[in-house]
Amino acid sequence: MMRLLENKVAVVTGGCRGIGEAIVLKFAENGANVAVADIDISRSAALVGEIRDFGVEAECVRLDIADIGEIRGQCSAIVKHFGRIDIWVNNAGISQNLPIEDLEGDDWDRVLDVDLRGTFFCSQAAFRVMKGQGSGRIINIASLAGERGGRFAGAHYSAAKAGVIVLTKCFALNGGQYNINVNAIAPGLIQTQMAEELGILRGEHKDIPLQRLGTPADVASTALFLASNLSDYISGMTIDVNGGMFMR
Repeated sequence: MMRLLENKVAVVTGGCRGIGEAIVLKFAENGANVAVADIDISRSAALVGEIRDFGVEAECVRLDIADIGEIRGQCSAIVKHFGRIDIWVNNAGISQNLPIEDLEGDDWDRVLDVDLRGTFFCSQAAFRVMKGQGSGRIINIASLAGERGGRFAGAHYSAAKAGVIVLTKCFALNGGQYNINVNAIAPGLIQTQMAEELGILRGEHKDIPLQRLGTPADVASTALFLASNLSDYISGMTIDVNGGMFMR
């Protein structure tokens, strides 16, 4: 059976847990060679063995997306190792459940530095490589909070994810002439460790038309679609994965 990402090279930031881990495994299952880019190098290294069971190449890369120098250096190292980058998924991010009246400048800066600034500079690094290749896919993991505001995730997180959605359009507008497709995924309530720690999953089923919480696999399947040639004529879009909880 032909695998959708056969021999492609994919980079997934925040790739060693939650949604990122599900995307990594889904891509590997479909034939992609994968770089797991995460600040948690020990967990990433453990995941690499599981990835290789799919018969693909995998490497772990220590990456702090708040560090521009590290982003650029590791992007170059990935290209040197794999020869190219076909798919880059900006999944790494942080959140903080703080009431609006309690937000401080340091809280704001920390979340924006990772979730928005980091996403931009990762995208920029990938864009430069893909422009030279004449092709590529960038997939940003945004959030429902970036579309309608956040009740639990914090105003700073919501603002950052709204910015990610606009960045997606900016890169799509600039990348089209180089055959670079850029899209975003906006997950709703997904069962991850981060969501559980923030306490945002309790008693929310009633607000979801499909009557269940989402799973990382739900998001990973959408990422696979956007990474493959099944989505060749889609760019600049944000795809909602929320069980019908938010409809445009």
